[in-house]
Amino acid sequence: MRKVNNMDKTYADDGHTEIERQISDYLCKATGLFMKLEQTHPSEKGNFAMGIHICQALLGMRTLRRDYPDAYPTYKEDKK
Repeated sequence: MRKVNNMDKTYADDGHTEIERQISDYLCKATGLFMKLEQTHPSEKGNFAMGIHICQALLGMRTLRRDYPDAYPTYKEDKK
């Protein structure tokens, strides 16, 4: 485990938090399970994979924002 940007949270060697690592693992498991399903439309597996890739890109951007905050700023949720 390593510290990122002197924050008090611990991150895995790949830059993910524990929750992000769990999400990544679930995305991989979901992909494996979906690909076992009988295909019912020619584009469904490709579309599913595209959705997973979008989720993976979002997780990757979180790491970039932590490691390079000047280039990739963080915008906190506006809680009203």
